[in-house]
Amino acid sequence: MTFHPVQPLPTHSRCVIILAHWRFFFVLTLIKCVSKMNTAVQLLETYRGRDKVIRTCGYTIQLIAGLLPKEHQAFSDVLVSTASTLSGSRVVLRLCDDIPMLAYNLGYGFGAHEKDHFIRWVDVTKNMVDQIYGPIEHVMWATERQLLPGTYTARLKEWCTKIWAISLTLNILRSLRALIILRLKKQRLAREQQTEKDDITDVKESMKALRLQEFNVVLTLVGSASDLVNAINWMPPGFLWAGKNSLAFTGVMGMISSSIGLYRVYAAKIKQA
Repeated sequence: MTFHPVQPLPTHSRCVIILAHWRFFFVLTLIKCVSKMNTAVQLLETYRGRDKVIRTCGYTIQLIAGLLPKEHQAFSDVLVSTASTLSGSRVVLRLCDDIPMLAYNLGYGFGAHEKDHFIRWVDVTKNMVDQIYGPIEHVMWATERQLLPGTYTARLKEWCTKIWAISLTLNILRSLRALIILRLKKQRLAREQQTEKDDITDVKESMKALRLQEFNVVLTLVGSASDLVNAINWMPPGFLWAGKNSLAFTGVMGMISSSIGLYRVYAAKIKQA
């Protein structure tokens, strides 16, 4: 039997195959980009998504302003003013938050569905604090726009910052307690994994779900802690590190918390898609 060597493909045939492969990968990449663009559009169409994008942009501009050298102080002031304008737009959007927040808080009630008593009462207290924050911020906004006498504008700003700091502290306490509970559950599952070898698949799935919950709680903890650093910095001088953080550092802290919030909203949209 005579074996004939395989003849190489003509050059034009190889080019056609390569082009076909590239076309396939290009179409695949285009489909993925369109899918991600649709998710981004859905994100920007929501109130929370738009709020997180504006917040992230504001703190990014603030970071850039803080990193500029002194010879560009004029441009730095323009950036700070722009960041302040973006922050002000979020304040205007929050004028409509009171009724949805009240509906949520009334629905939550005293948290009877929450098994852990510490988390329950922290949530109830935080809901009350957040509900109080809204009207005070609205009055502050009205005094800044001279719709109301501006005698107490500075005092109202101070109270808004303090209430925000209290809410963040409660969120941190809740996250720490949730982490402890999740760690205990993971330890219990690890013991079950060693004893119940027949049902190991269910144990692994439960462990995976707990790790995901733990990851989300850590994100909440880091985001709240970053915001608390800024909240304390904006309090009256003399309290901890109030007024001592640089503009760039404040921008970094704000970017961390804003990016976490943006990621969580975006991840939720991808999950729904």
